[in-house]
Amino acid sequence: MGAARVGLGRIGADGLATFALSNLIILATGGLSWLLLWTHALRWSRRLRCPGGGRCILVLGQQLEAGAPGAGYRLRLLRAVRLARRNPDARILVLGGQTSPQGPTEAAAGAAFLRRYGIAAERIQTEDASRHTLENLRNARDLLALEPHDDEPLVLITSRFHLARSTAMARGMGLRVCPCPAELDSRVSAARLAREAWMLHWYHVGRGFARLIRHRGMLERIT
Repeated sequence: MGAARVGLGRIGADGLATFALSNLIILATGGLSWLLLWTHALRWSRRLRCPGGGRCILVLGQQLEAGAPGAGYRLRLLRAVRLARRNPDARILVLGGQTSPQGPTEAAAGAAFLRRYGIAAERIQTEDASRHTLENLRNARDLLALEPHDDEPLVLITSRFHLARSTAMARGMGLRVCPCPAELDSRVSAARLAREAWMLHWYHVGRGFARLIRHRGMLERIT
């Protein structure tokens, strides 16, 4: 199957349409709309600090390297380990689907990493049916809705460059999250942050467009 058909299957025709619309808006504004979100993402990446605890910790997965968590994913998991050790009642939900047809899912590899660092298996839950961040969070919301829970916000762990977009998506789905950066160092790759601002722009344009035309199918996928 060609790359174009894979992309279409992954995000759908509606996603491609809003992707095109998002890029048109960036061009029409001379890049200003993108720059505003880049500034927003930069501020989040530099200022946020991780909360001291939380009863439920969500860890966003990342593409595996040779079937194992890479450097960035390991930082996310190690942050979860530190939080779990501070709060013995906390449980961890690791999110992420298949990286390659032969390898484990991101969630399975992350759960194995946590167990190696002494986190008991009964404290770990996985969500491994998702293909991207939006699906990660939607599936997590559906899993959590099946379980009893209190009103304490969920701790959402991801890399600093990814904080603004993942938090916007989570809150757009009605999840009460407290974002937590994986890294202690506040420095962020300029290239990654630029891409994140572009993806965040696409998300906001898609959500706004779906609301404007009252497209139920699109809204169900992103809210």
